[in-house]
Amino acid sequence: TGSNGMAIWTGLKPGSYIVEEVDPADGYSIIQSSETVYLADNGEQSVITVRFENMPDGNLLIRKVCSANPSVTLPDAEFKVTYADGTLIGDSNGIYRTDENGEILISGLQPGKSVVVTETQAPPGYLIDTQAQTVQIKEGRTVSLTFKNQPKGELIIQKRDSATGQPLAGAQFRVTTAAGCEVGLDGVIGDSTLTQNGIFTTDSSGEIRITNLAPGAYVLTEIKAPHGYVMDAPSTNVVIGEGVDTQTVVITNTPKGGLVINKLDSVTHEPLEGVEFTITEADGTVVDDNGGMTSSMGLYRTDENGQIIIDGLVGTFIITETKTIEGYTIHEETRTQTVVINPNDTQTITVYNDPVGGLELIKVNADDTKERIPNTTFEIRRMDDALVGTVTTDRNGRVFLSLENGSYYAVETESAEGFHMDDTPHYFEVENGETTTLQVENTPVSAILIHKTDSATGEGIYGVPFILYDSTNTPVGQYTSDNEGYVLIEGLEAGRYYLRELENEGYVPDTEKKTVYVESGETTEVEWENTPITGQIQITKTSADYNSVNGWPAGTPIPGTEFEIYNARTGNLVDTVETDKNGVASSRPLPLGRYKIVESKAADFYGLDKTPIEVEIEFEGQIVKAAMTNKGLYTNVSIQKTGYVEVMPGQQIRYDFGGIGNNSTTSLTSFYWRDTLPGQAVRLDKIVTGTYNV
Repeated sequence: TGSNGMAIWTGLKPGSYIVEEVDPADGYSIIQSSETVYLADNGEQSVITVRFENMPDGNLLIRKVCSANPSVTLPDAEFKVTYADGTLIGDSNGIYRTDENGEILISGLQPGKSVVVTETQAPPGYLIDTQAQTVQIKEGRTVSLTFKNQPKGELIIQKRDSATGQPLAGAQFRVTTAAGCEVGLDGVIGDSTLTQNGIFTTDSSGEIRITNLAPGAYVLTEIKAPHGYVMDAPSTNVVIGEGVDTQTVVITNTPKGGLVINKLDSVTHEPLEGVEFTITEADGTVVDDNGGMTSSMGLYRTDENGQIIIDGLVGTFIITETKTIEGYTIHEETRTQTVVINPNDTQTITVYNDPVGGLELIKVNADDTKERIPNTTFEIRRMDDALVGTVTTDRNGRVFLSLENGSYYAVETESAEGFHMDDTPHYFEVENGETTTLQVENTPVSAILIHKTDSATGEGIYGVPFILYDSTNTPVGQYTSDNEGYVLIEGLEAGRYYLRELENEGYVPDTEKKTVYVESGETTEVEWENTPITGQIQITKTSADYNSVNGWPAGTPIPGTEFEIYNARTGNLVDTVETDKNGVASSRPLPLGRYKIVESKAADFYGLDKTPIEVEIEFEGQIVKAAMTNKGLYTNVSIQKTGYVEVMPGQQIRYDFGGIGNNSTTSLTSFYWRDTLPGQAVRLDKIVTGTYNV
């Protein structure tokens, strides 16, 4: 049919014809597919008009909304759409998805036919509506179906400290339905690939969040409490209601208890470090540190405060003292004790040890008797000087030695680093099997550090002598500065001292005494400058011979030669200079004294002469001149070639090269020569190559 809806056939012979509509226009359906007509044979032109009518197609609009709030439309819901006879609609096996507006519009459906719509997949966070809906397509109209989805619920588990309410991480729960099916990721139920066995762990905020849960009853079973806590209730029930239902469940844990063991001297009540205990549960299971996280095999030692502190304990425990420290005995009646620890409870026990007879020697700082000194060695002798033993203080400045009753004395034989040794005998008595405590003091070592420097350069001055006097002006000793200008005077008592500088070559003397105060155990630093008496060194460099490379004759000044100037006594580098265009290099002002000049870099085309030259600056303002020469460098090589002078046609020619040598005044890393052969008459067929050292 054309634009006017008509189709015309001409030139037809008389007879019967069938007109059948095979394809309606878009948006229309066939009502009567065919009609039979007859053309008469009466000699007259016959025109027959056949009229076909089409019905407009119908449309179907599917809408997906939230059952709790129908104004909320749901995208990504999947439906299967068929005719009532099972014929699939569309090009995707009857499958359609709601768009961003929660709608599906299907056009071109046959009027009068029934269409069945079934939801096959719910949008995320919603339960599927399994009830199919049927609708009859109306001619030229849009019919609609609305599907409502019920939103899934959410479960929030919060784990809290029962005492403080603080969130607890690391608690584990198994979440199941009331029927025992495990709940997993995104609320998936019963799928082993997603359930994690139904186990969830509280995060750093003490929470577990499970979304997309279908309405119903759930069971929360705590299977592991956080470290240091006990479970209050093993399981909890919760019901997720219809609609958008979020259930929050707060589950508490009670902190485990703790144990504190105090170990004290029974006489002085001072804490005892290093006493060993074994701690087990009532059934003999050893108690490891850190709640079982760190293996200790149940063995613990008291710390510097005489304590053992263990957290995270609940139950009945047996505490056994297994080893005490030297100089003490264990009370058998208190060696083993039993203690019951409840949740959120700390039990403290105090255990005493009796000191045995002997000497407890304590070494302390004389300036601060609270500071104990380790690594100090003593000899313990009887009154007849017989040696009983040699002992050294431990890191707590203490040492114990068992002794019989009698009279003794202790002599220090080796002091700790940083302290003066006290070799005075210290007498004591041991009586009635008791322990005698002897406290010995050491004075810390003090020192003076002098730094003698040049006021112009700030560099240290070598070889300056000093005399140190005590507070009564009695000489203590004479000392000399090192290469860096330092003098360290150790082993001094605290107090006032005087320093005097002796002769100082090359510098203005400073003979005034300096007063220095030394604090106990400290090093007093003295910065001492001297003004230099200076002169200068001037070096001239000329060519020793004719230089064939640059064409300079003998006696020509050579620029670009570098020199290093050293102090002859200390060997310290004091200056680096380079000759100018006149071949002259001048030093900075230098203190009086002897110096050594060493050429460090020669000018181009000249050989390096590293022979040192010594000069001396003897008075203020003196310019000491040094003249030096360099020999020029040249290159020369020797090569000897041997072979036949004449040959007949067809005869082989052989050349040998030898006597290759370097006759230059400098080393050569490589060189080459060119040898010309009569190319028109001969052809090279062999050459011997290699590497040669000449």
